[in-house]
Amino acid sequence: MRKSPGPVEKFTFASDLADAAFLPELASLDAQIRDLGRICQMPASFIGLDYQTEPSFFTALQAFGNLHDLVLIQPRGFAALAGLGIRSVRRAYLSGQSVDIGYLHHLRFHPDIRGGSFLLRGYRAFREVFADRPLPVTLTSILEENHYARQLLEAERAGGGMPVYQPVSRYLTALIPLSGPGRRWPQKYRSQQPGTLSHRMLQNSDLSSLVALFERAGRCNEGAPCLDQLEPDGSLRGFPGLRIDDMIGVFAGDELVGAIGVWNQQQYRQIVVHHLCQPLALAQKFWQSVEFMAGRCPVPGIGGQVDFVLLDPWAAEPGLESMVMPVLIRAACEEAKKRGAMFAAMGMAEKFPALAALNTVFFLPYWSIIYQVFWPETGKYEFAGRPQHLANLGAL
Repeated sequence: MRKSPGPVEKFTFASDLADAAFLPELASLDAQIRDLGRICQMPASFIGLDYQTEPSFFTALQAFGNLHDLVLIQPRGFAALAGLGIRSVRRAYLSGQSVDIGYLHHLRFHPDIRGGSFLLRGYRAFREVFADRPLPVTLTSILEENHYARQLLEAERAGGGMPVYQPVSRYLTALIPLSGPGRRWPQKYRSQQPGTLSHRMLQNSDLSSLVALFERAGRCNEGAPCLDQLEPDGSLRGFPGLRIDDMIGVFAGDELVGAIGVWNQQQYRQIVVHHLCQPLALAQKFWQSVEFMAGRCPVPGIGGQVDFVLLDPWAAEPGLESMVMPVLIRAACEEAKKRGAMFAAMGMAEKFPALAALNTVFFLPYWSIIYQVFWPETGKYEFAGRPQHLANLGAL
């Protein structure tokens, strides 16, 4: 649990029932973290989005992993938290084996302490975390257009105490609008499912086949997520709120060769609009005025919540990706529309064999860069020889 606050503090939280029992004691810190996230919104010229974790940040953390090392920064004279960074631990496949890997996320600094010494002091604390809890690899992601963060972190400062941020792959997040012209939308063209394949929603009796599929895919794809059992509440372990009947399976005869989730995280992670450029704001108001004819506007007004689902996690039979992935994406979009979502989001590493499958639908592309983060003494993982899955979008 948390020790007494200091200017730079390390704090470990486990997303299990034991630590969850302490959530009331963490209510003040929880609120400060959520407030800091709002203060640190990225400026946006077109549309500004606020990524929230209401009603509890610590409850939302379980989507990132099962164990979390937090670095908290509260300089003297600050009444509340001014800096944050987290390394979460989760199961994924490396070199064909299921292992614990790290993911560095939620790096936030109050504008009043940017450019000072607290960035370096925070990373010194993380250096201790990396040494105390060694993992084969720690990954992180940064939006490709976030040039300030990239220039700051990609510069390897010899002897400066900062880690190395080594690019591993670009990562595409496809934001798929589910409301559009024609019954076929968002499909770009009429496509026929291969006659050898069928798809349906999965059920509890499919669990062993689903686990085996993710294991086969994990043995061949670096960073693929591990899916192995159900939690007592019926959700898939490591994917809070996602049940097996939220998963779509693609079958070749009786064999499960592909699966994808339609994962609604809005109970604990939300996207709220905080800025619209003037042309988009006018278009949004016009759409609202003719909503009775055009249907619900997919872009809410300022302060409105984006209605979205994640097409995640997913796995395809190794060697059949180019055949299976278009079927999975089409079926998942159809199911998301049935559930009333306005957007679906799917992520895929640039070096994954079936990236082209996303071109079967209309989407807005958002590119990030996946980095490996390490210090000289912690070592680095050599990504070579296997296709790269790298990350599931629901945990980014």
